[in-house]
Amino acid sequence: MTIWTKETGDFDFLNGHFDVRHRTLEKVFVGGDDWREYEGTCSARTHFDGAISIDEMRFPDKGSYGMSVRLFDPVEREWTIHWIDSTTMELQPPVKGRWKDGACWLVGEEELDGRPILVSYAWSDITDTTAHWEQSFSEDGGESWEVNWTMDFTRRDTEPPRMDLPKPTGDFDFLVGGWDTRNERRGPALGEPAEWYEAASTMKGYTYFDGAISFDEGWYPTEGFRGVTLRLFRPETRTWSIHWVNSLRGKLESPVTGSFGADGTGVFEGPDEWEGRPIDVRFLWTPGAERASWEQSFSTDGGRTWVPNWRMSHTRTG
Repeated sequence: MTIWTKETGDFDFLNGHFDVRHRTLEKVFVGGDDWREYEGTCSARTHFDGAISIDEMRFPDKGSYGMSVRLFDPVEREWTIHWIDSTTMELQPPVKGRWKDGACWLVGEEELDGRPILVSYAWSDITDTTAHWEQSFSEDGGESWEVNWTMDFTRRDTEPPRMDLPKPTGDFDFLVGGWDTRNERRGPALGEPAEWYEAASTMKGYTYFDGAISFDEGWYPTEGFRGVTLRLFRPETRTWSIHWVNSLRGKLESPVTGSFGADGTGVFEGPDEWEGRPIDVRFLWTPGAERASWEQSFSTDGGRTWVPNWRMSHTRTG
């Protein structure tokens, strides 16, 4: 039986609900000082005992959402943060960095109007009820930085009000809540001889962005790891991109993409690697209110044949 240890509590201060005052620079890299101010809210929670932090930002004036997905790498001992805007539903390029002396500085590469820039996030002035965040851009390789977005967080006692926006999808709403899971796994995942074994696990699911983001955390005590699944819905194509995170690695794995068919089954596929060799991966979801099932298969011949290697049977607990 695995005893989970707490790797970090860096972002535990953000758990809960906040009012957020935003300031954004109207134009960047022009030496201007015209700022727009507006109000928003934030609700955040941690997973993997603090090694994953996610939040849902609400922008009532814009009629949109934002989310930060923060992943702690237990080997490198650093954070990777991806931003998601509900207007595009794309994972932005990551920023990476560490906490030191109560502050955090993270840097990554991005593009602005077709040219490469650097972007940084900075957290500071952390208290039990307040925090400060700012985003800066650099067009000279980090020699100089221009702050273009600040957030000041003030803790609130109640959950922020929902925004009255059209619901883009309810595909994964069935997963919200708690589940007991019976796992059947093939060892090895590919090759012969192979044997199947069983393991028990539990899972809890959530949705954000009115259903357009699905997130769950699974506990696998006999397997020695925990898992998180992040699912992003593209309204224009009605498809999902699904990323897996293993607690031992703290990274977003290559996505599988797909949708639910007329028969109600979800089929999601994508390229990946297994033990250094290229493969294709397929997830099959069969939804249900009280019972649901999932299956993973690998293919080494471009999807002509599939080898199932992991099946989950879910039974609702709450």
